[in-house]
Amino acid sequence: MGARTGLDAFVIYAVAFIVGAIVMSFEMLGSRYLNPYFGSGIYTWASLISTVLASLTVGYFLGGWLADRRPAAPVLGITVLIGSLYILLLPLFAQPMLELVLSGIDDIKAGSLVSSLAILFFPVMFLGMYSPFAIRLLLTSAQRSGMVSGTVYGISTAGSIVGTLGTTFYLIPSIGSRAITLSLGIAGILAALLLIALPHLTRKRAVAALLIAALPMLAAGRAQAEDLVDEKLRMELLKRPDGQIARIETEYNDIYINKRRNALTMSFQLKGWHYTESVTNLRDPDDLRVAYTQNMTVGLIYPPEPKRILMIGLGGGSISTYLGRAMPQTAIDTVEIDPGVIDAARKYFGIKDSPRIRYLDGDGRVFLTRSKTQYDLILVDAFHGGYVPFHLLTKEFYGLIKQRLAPGGAAAFNVHDGSKLYASTLLTLAAVFRNTDLYHSGEGEVSVVVTDDAPSAETLVQRAAALQGKYNFRYPLPALLAKRKTDAKAQMAKGELITDDFAPVDLYGASGGPEKKRR
Repeated sequence: MGARTGLDAFVIYAVAFIVGAIVMSFEMLGSRYLNPYFGSGIYTWASLISTVLASLTVGYFLGGWLADRRPAAPVLGITVLIGSLYILLLPLFAQPMLELVLSGIDDIKAGSLVSSLAILFFPVMFLGMYSPFAIRLLLTSAQRSGMVSGTVYGISTAGSIVGTLGTTFYLIPSIGSRAITLSLGIAGILAALLLIALPHLTRKRAVAALLIAALPMLAAGRAQAEDLVDEKLRMELLKRPDGQIARIETEYNDIYINKRRNALTMSFQLKGWHYTESVTNLRDPDDLRVAYTQNMTVGLIYPPEPKRILMIGLGGGSISTYLGRAMPQTAIDTVEIDPGVIDAARKYFGIKDSPRIRYLDGDGRVFLTRSKTQYDLILVDAFHGGYVPFHLLTKEFYGLIKQRLAPGGAAAFNVHDGSKLYASTLLTLAAVFRNTDLYHSGEGEVSVVVTDDAPSAETLVQRAAALQGKYNFRYPLPALLAKRKTDAKAQMAKGELITDDFAPVDLYGASGGPEKKRR
C-alpha cells in the first residue's frame, strides 16, 4: 500500500529527518551517561557505536518485516512512539541501573557494553525500524525503488549529521544531559503522534505539527541559561580517587574539599571540629542531599511571584544552582563573605555565573545596606563553623532584610534547633515580622520562613500547586508545605531579644559539633 498523497510523502520524509537526528543525538548523549561510570576511553565509545549498529541492524529487519504485514503510517508511528517513550523515561532509572551494572561487573569492557545495551538498544531498535518501513509506505512502483530508498536514507542521514553536530558542539556544552534527553523524547513522541494522525490531517495541520515536533530540540538549544554547572569538570572529578581533593586556607576559613564516590563535600575546620558546609552529587546537580536545603525552597510559595531571589551564604552553591536550573526566568544573587569559598565552588563544584545568576563576594549585611534592590525572597544560610555570625542574627539585621523585601516578599533562615539561641532567634524574628512558620528537617535544622503579610493556608496550598505545575521541582513544594508548623510562639519562651547592642550568641548557642551538614 503506497503513500496516498503528496502530503503523506512530505510528512514521512520530514519525520525521517527528525528520527535520524534523534538516533545520533542519543548516541552522542550516551557518552554522558556512561563516562562517569566507565570513563571516556576507547572501550566506552566502541560499546556505544557497536550497540547503535546492532540495534539498527535488528530494527531494519523488524521494520521491513512489519511493513510487509501492516503497511500503514499509524503503525509506523507506534514504533516511533515506543522508542521515544523509553528515551523520555530514561532519566528516571538510568542512574540506579548504571550503578547496578557497575557494582555487578568489574570488567570495564563488559560493563560498558552491558550499560550501552541497557541505555541504547531498545529505543534505537524501534527508531531503526523507521527507514525500511517508510520506504515500503512511499514505494508506488518498482521503477522508483532506487530513488525512494536513496531519498529516505539520505534525509535520515542528513538528520543524523545535524543531531551529531548539534548535540556535541552545542547542546552538551550548553545544557544538562537530562534536558537533552527529555527534549529528544518529547520530539519523538510528537513526531509519532503526527504519523498516527496522518490519515486525518490536512496539509496546514501537518506542517504545523511538524514545526511543533521540532520545537523541543530547538528549545533545548535555547536553554543555555539553565545549565549553571560545569558538567565536564564534575565528570573529571568523578574519575579521581576518593579522599581529600584540596585544602584551601583563606582569610576567613580553612576549607577542605573531599570526595566519596559521587558525593563532593566542602567542610570548614574550626577549633578542631570539621563542619560540613556543602554536599553535592557530582552526577546530579538537582540532588539536594541535605534535608534542610530541600525545606529552604518552600519559601518560594510565600511571595505572589518569585522573580528575584537573594541568598546570603554560598557553600558549594547547591540551593542557588537548584533554583536557577528549575526557574529559568528567575534572577538570583548569592552573596558570600569569603572569596575563597566562591573560588572553590567554581573550581571544584562547577558552579557557573550567568547574566541572571550572580555570585558576589561580600558581607551579607553590608551588601543589603549598600544595595537598594528589592527581592521577592531572601534566603539566609550563613554560618561560621556551627554558628551564625552575631550581626546576622539581630533585630536590626532582620529589619534591614524587611526593608529589602518587595511587597508580599518573604525571607527564609536556616537555624539550628535545641538551644537558647534557637529560641532567641525566633523571638527576634517575631519582633520584626508578623508571621513565622517552621519547617523541621529532622536533622537538627529548622527552616524558618517569615513574612509581614502572611498568605492564608489555602493561598499557600494553591501557590505550591501552581509553582510545582509550572517548574516541576525535584522536591515537590506541596509535600514540603505539608511539614509547616505555626507554633513558633511556643518555642520563644526561653529566648531573649538579640540586638546589635546585646547579642551573646556564643553563650546562647549550645548546639554545634562535628559534621554539621549544610548547603
